[in-house]
Amino acid sequence: MQSNYTMLMKPQRILLLLLAIFIFCCVFLLDGLSIRLPSIHDQTEAIVLWTSFGFSLLTALIFLLVCQNVLFYARNRSVVLRFLGFSLSMLATFGTLNYICTSPWLSLLNIFSLISALIFLSNLFFSFPDPPSLLAPARGSSSRVAGKPLFVRVLIRSYLWLLSISGTGLSVFAIGVTFRFDSLMYWLQVGKWSYCLFGLTGSLLIFMVAYRQSAHERARQQLLLLGCGLLVTLMPFLFFSVAPHLLGLHGFSDKLALISLCLFPLLSSCAILRYQLCMFDTLLLKILALFFRLAFLDILMYLVVGIGRFLFPVYAVEHNYIYVFCIICSITVFSPFVWWAGMVFTRRCFFSEIVQARRLLDEPGLLTDDVNSIDKAVDAIASAATRILQSTQLCIFVYDEISGQFELYPELVQWIEGPSRYTLLATVAEAFHIPIATAHRLDSHLFALQRLVQVKRPLLLSEIPPDQASGHHPLARFFIQSSPLSSKDCLLTAIRAQGKMIGLLVLGPRVNGLPYAGADLEIAHLLVERFSMVLETARLYARVVQHTSLLNSLYNMSIIPDSAFKTVKEAAMTYAMAVAVSTSSAAEIWLYDKQQKELCLEATIGYGPRLLPLTRLTNLQAADWRSHFYAGTTVALNGNGSHPSSSLPLCLPVVPACPFAWLPLHKSEQYTGVLVITYAHSHVFFDEETRVLEMFASQCLSTLDNVQMTMELRAAYKRQKELDQLKDQFITTASHELRTPLTTVVGYIELLDQYHEKLEASSRSEFIEKARRGCDELNLLMSNILDASLVNLDVEAVYLRPIALHTTVSYVLEIMDAILAREQRPVSVRIADDLFVDADDARLQQILLNLLSNALKYSAAGSPIEIFATSLQDQVIVNIKDYGLGVPPEEQQRLFERFVRLERDINSPVRGAGLGLFICRCLLEAMGGRIWIESSGVVGDGSLVSFALQLAPRI
Repeated sequence: MQSNYTMLMKPQRILLLLLAIFIFCCVFLLDGLSIRLPSIHDQTEAIVLWTSFGFSLLTALIFLLVCQNVLFYARNRSVVLRFLGFSLSMLATFGTLNYICTSPWLSLLNIFSLISALIFLSNLFFSFPDPPSLLAPARGSSSRVAGKPLFVRVLIRSYLWLLSISGTGLSVFAIGVTFRFDSLMYWLQVGKWSYCLFGLTGSLLIFMVAYRQSAHERARQQLLLLGCGLLVTLMPFLFFSVAPHLLGLHGFSDKLALISLCLFPLLSSCAILRYQLCMFDTLLLKILALFFRLAFLDILMYLVVGIGRFLFPVYAVEHNYIYVFCIICSITVFSPFVWWAGMVFTRRCFFSEIVQARRLLDEPGLLTDDVNSIDKAVDAIASAATRILQSTQLCIFVYDEISGQFELYPELVQWIEGPSRYTLLATVAEAFHIPIATAHRLDSHLFALQRLVQVKRPLLLSEIPPDQASGHHPLARFFIQSSPLSSKDCLLTAIRAQGKMIGLLVLGPRVNGLPYAGADLEIAHLLVERFSMVLETARLYARVVQHTSLLNSLYNMSIIPDSAFKTVKEAAMTYAMAVAVSTSSAAEIWLYDKQQKELCLEATIGYGPRLLPLTRLTNLQAADWRSHFYAGTTVALNGNGSHPSSSLPLCLPVVPACPFAWLPLHKSEQYTGVLVITYAHSHVFFDEETRVLEMFASQCLSTLDNVQMTMELRAAYKRQKELDQLKDQFITTASHELRTPLTTVVGYIELLDQYHEKLEASSRSEFIEKARRGCDELNLLMSNILDASLVNLDVEAVYLRPIALHTTVSYVLEIMDAILAREQRPVSVRIADDLFVDADDARLQQILLNLLSNALKYSAAGSPIEIFATSLQDQVIVNIKDYGLGVPPEEQQRLFERFVRLERDINSPVRGAGLGLFICRCLLEAMGGRIWIESSGVVGDGSLVSFALQLAPRI
């Protein structure tokens, strides 16, 4: 950034200002002292005297104040010095203009100041405008040297020398006339006015030459404002004083006619500071138009009155009322035309840039009907800015309410676009003190953007202080204070609609190399004003499209049948993907574990950050089952921010680093889970968005519940089919098991019936015994089936008490002693005598009988059986080991179900109903124990069946 306001106030300029103030005070002190109050006897004469003195004082004060502004803000030193000399000369001229003043010294000072004012004015026209490079010839032109033809420059310099020499001669002549040759006073006045005419005519000729030789529009605008300002301020004097004297008509007083001349310093300062004024040209146009309108009205009134007196002198005397009425009617008729002409004249002469820009902006083809997207609206703005402001680089940022940021449109693709926009973006990032990597997204709380909102006008990049602490000078509202004005400076223009800032237009260097100033601010404002509603419509359309996309996703998910999802995870992943795609974010679904009372991460997908680097969330509270929308710590354009933890679920251990939506999936007290949507950038949640997201969560809940219910129904149906298979298997097994003893009984009974008399007594007794055994076996089988059906009732009747384990095992072995002896089975028992368990004695015997029966059934005769027990903390582990067929590992758990037998055993001679292990499991669970099998499934290794019971104290 260039030097600021304080650095511009150099000591030399301060000294010049003090000199101007000193001259002002001295002149009016002398003028006031020269008034001879004792010689004034008439009160009216005193009023006229002091009124004349006040007019001179006011005019001189205006020149002093304008000189101060130009002195401190104009950049061209030569222009500043010439304007300073002209202003001081005019200050002295008006300060000594009092006609009652009879001091010869003040009369001479008046002549000297008038001569110097004309000399400085001519030199000002010659060196103007600022900077001199604007008067350089156009590229490729060979007929101009330093902005003017050589002979014209020589002629103008010769005129300036002649003006200076003649002014010196007139000064010497004035001294002689004042102090020695009083009779030549008339010729002194003739020479004075002739010199004025010569000086003004030469100044106007220099103005016309400079205007024709100017190569740039800006220089012409400044020259027009200066030259036409001189003409218009002199016009009342010419019409009201000079012309009447030449035509022999009645004229106004010279002082009264020169009142308009006090406005020339204002116009000249506007011309010099034309492209340093930081205000819209509309305001300046209104001020100048008002002045020219009033001047034209004065001329109209004088012309009407003069022509009326010239054409109808009799009516002016004899019919005064009719004459006055006609004059008033004529002025009334022509006044609107003159008023309109004053505005047209001002606009055409001094603000042609604005007129041309308005004409380009009003072209019918500038806007088309198909601007229905932000990219198209931005493209239209860029095309118009390139054409009207001739900018080689530009960036357009559009405000996104959802993220609270200004996003660059279109997206920057450097390898396609080249370095143009990237270079401008880097410049903006450096000025805003942000990384270039994030410059495509500008946070709304940046001080530069807040400054744009406050100023209400386009700003140069060099005008923006680095931070709020740096501040800015109060006059920065009206003047560009950086010096020199860089042609590489950027222009920042806020795009507003409905009272809020919706975009930012950043204009880079121009094609013609000229800096942004003056009328460019108005043109940029007109440009964004023309396209603001187009961009706002595109923004609203984009929001509608996004909202519609979310609704379409909701609808598309609603038409998917729940039967399409096989698992809850598949449904959760599908819904997470749908919401992530429609919101351009990441989605997570956490399912509720009812047993652990915690949330478990089930699905995560999408572009965006994770909520937390965790897979489980505990410490759930009632507030966590309400919707939460966390927008982070973003600050809106009005400066209001949200508290970072004002809308956070209580179960989160830390504050997430990203905005998110927390949408619980629950109905009444039935908790299913939580849908979480996380965003990579800042995000602001609007009411319509939250409503749609909650609708989406409700639909997701319904689908997950339906899928869960469907899965449970499928599992129940599968279980029912398994039960049907088990029933069929039981019927097959039971019929097979029942048929064998029944066939034996029937066979022996038939033998006894047919051969009763032929059989010996011992044979009949043997047949009867075998038939009885078959009946007992059949009775045992039916008892097991009955026990299986009544096991739940038996569980309720279990009576637990301390049981000596060794005693119970010995009793069961005595019951099975005949079978063990017949099969020659060695049984090894390793159980301590003092080992007691907490169990029901009868049920424990039934468990041991079933387990020993299985060990005998599924192991070869003569193979050993081992029974041993160990105590482990507060439990006793009882183990029964055989060396039979074994059980495959994948089938071990199924054996404890009802009616389950291994497929190999169904077709084997070993009989069974598949109820023994099931009964053992149920009885052990009723007594607070458990049972399991350990086996490799290899024949010969056998099986180790173990069960655990609570350890009881010794009785």
